[in-house]
Parts: sequence; structure tokens; C-alpha cells
Amino acid sequence: MIPRIVQNLVVKAQRRFPGKAILLFGARQTGKTTLLKSLEKDLSAKGERIFYLNCDFAEDKEQIDTNSITLLKKRLAGANAVFIDEAQRLQNAGLTLKIIVDNFPNLLLVATGSSAFELKNSLSDAMTGRYYDFTLYPLALREVITRDLEAGYLLDDFLRFGAYPAVYLSQKTKDKIITLEKIIESYLFKDVFEFGKIRNSEKIKDLCKLLAYQIGNEVNENELSNTLGLDRKTIGSYLNLLEQAFIIFRLKPFSSNLRQEIGRKFKIYFLDLGIRNALIGNFNELKTRPDVGALWENWLVMERMKKHSFAEKLIEPFFWRTYGGAEIDYLEKSKIDEKMSAFEFKWRKGNLSRGASRFREIYKTGVKLINKENFTEFVL
Repeated sequence: MIPRIVQNLVVKAQRRFPGKAILLFGARQTGKTTLLKSLEKDLSAKGERIFYLNCDFAEDKEQIDTNSITLLKKRLAGANAVFIDEAQRLQNAGLTLKIIVDNFPNLLLVATGSSAFELKNSLSDAMTGRYYDFTLYPLALREVITRDLEAGYLLDDFLRFGAYPAVYLSQKTKDKIITLEKIIESYLFKDVFEFGKIRNSEKIKDLCKLLAYQIGNEVNENELSNTLGLDRKTIGSYLNLLEQAFIIFRLKPFSSNLRQEIGRKFKIYFLDLGIRNALIGNFNELKTRPDVGALWENWLVMERMKKHSFAEKLIEPFFWRTYGGAEIDYLEKSKIDEKMSAFEFKWRKGNLSRGASRFREIYKTGVKLINKENFTEFVL
């Protein structure tokens, strides 16, 4: 097992937020069940009694899928902790978790969900103020760097095959590709189709492929609508589903002057580049790829998101571009003091663009160049 940083955050959260449920979101196959099993093992070794349920299994689901306090008291009697895996499958997850939190104040409650749109919707009213949540992403460079001498050694693997645990642990290229295809076929779209009640599954797959070719580029819903022959409202709904199912991430534009700065388009990134490359059927070596710059940008942005998630840093991420063509790849604004940091990404050596000078002129904020020489300070 590769130790996950989020596991330490969950352990600390039970002390920081006593009496609250701890929710762990993330795509299927990112290791949520493995993390729960590891927590169960650690707590059991300390003499704690753990009640573990996986709601993918009907037998487990039936034991907890109730709003009866009498039944819950009977089933949870003697337990120090209850772990509910894939909690979105409960008929009324929000109410069930609320009853447990309110009536078992000394019980550690950890629930996971692979479809944020389903579980968070059911939690919105019933669990207000009663939970603290984390996201389990595919592996971060920081989680595996001690296993290799050089961070740069891992770049080829991460940019071509991504960082799902099962893919990372596969030794052969063929096995990595087979594993990625199985994840897409058996898991990736499962919750999107099931919980989103998608009738035209091919259209949403076509949307994913279209987005895969546009990582790092600016897109808008109207362009996607025209290309796929779907109305704008449907495109918007599909994008929300894909984002909340942890397949894509939308980076919004930063704008304080709408007359000069583009404010409607957004950038698309994939949470895992292995999934992106599998969707377009391209696992070629980086030295032969015309899209290596886009892969680099996608990876840096997502690793940065993981880094902030580990540190529980409160930031808003953006990109910036003017109608005149000046642009900044990535910037972040602190939610605490509104301080901004701006970055430009280059796969190969180079200098900052003219857009960086324009940004400095307008916002009085420096722009840092991130390349293969210094990327570790940006992501670790």
C-alpha cells in the first residue's frame, strides 16, 4: 500500500472537529476503500471496535439504510467508529448520517462517496454544519517521490499514464494501458450514467473525447453545443456531472475589467492524464508528442490542487487573458487576504511572455516561470 496523505488529515480531523462526520470524496479506484481499510486496521490495533459497511453490497447497505433511531442504536451498539463506503447509495444518505451524528456524539463517522453530485445533494440540508470533507485524488507526486531518486524520472509516467494507484503500480506499459481501459469501461462513467440519469451515453463520451483534445485551451459551452449538436443547457449539465464525478476540472477566467479581459470562456483539465490519454488512444512517448505542453500544464495545475488540498489552503484558482492576447496560464487568489500569485508554464526552457509584463503592469503582481528545472517547488 502507498501511504496516502489524506489518511493523516482524516485522523487529525477527528480531533479537530469532534462530533462531526468526516466525508471522503473521490473517483472510483483512487483508493478510498483501501484508505478506510487502513484506518480500520490502525484503530482496531488500538482496541477500537469498527463497524465497516460497503454500500455497493446489498447486504451491507441494508444494515445501515434506515432512518430508525431504534434500529441504528441496535446495530451500532458497542462500536467506536462506523465507516460507510459509497454512502451515496443510501436512500437518504443525508438524513441517515444526520441521525448518527446527532445521536452518537462519541462515534467516529467516516463516509465516502465516488459521486459528489449525488452525495452532496442529499447532504445539503440535513448535514449543514455537521461534516468536514476531503478529496482523495489519484496519487500525487509528493506521495510517491520517496520511492524514486529523481522527481523528473516520474514525469514521463505521470504525463502518459496518469496516477491511479493500480496504474502506477503496474510495471509494464501494456498492463498500464489495460488497467486504464478497464477503469474507463467499468468505473469511470458508472456513476455519471446512473446518478445523472443519462439516456444518451454516447454523447457524453463524445463530449469527454472532445474535451480531451482541448486540455489547457479555452472553451465555452456554445462551441461545445455546436460541435456535438446538443443544446447549451444539456452541455452545462454534462459538464457539471463530469466535474462532480471527478473526471474533469474547470478553471475559470480571472477578470476585474470585463471590457478588456475575457470572462466567459473556461479551461478544461482532466484530474488524471492517463484517463485523458486513454480517451484519445495516445500513449506515445513525450518526445514525439505535439501536445506535451498541454499535458505539462494539465499536470502542474492538478498537482497544485493536490498540494493545496493537503495543506487545506484556501485559494481560488484562475487563468487570465485579455482580448488583446495577453495571458497568464495560472494564478491563484487567497480567500483569506486576497493576495495573488501568478505563474507561467513552459515544458522547455524559455522566458516569460509579454503577457506576464502586461499582467504585472495591471495588477502589480510578479509572474513566476515554472519549467522542468524548478517544478518541484511548485507541486511539492
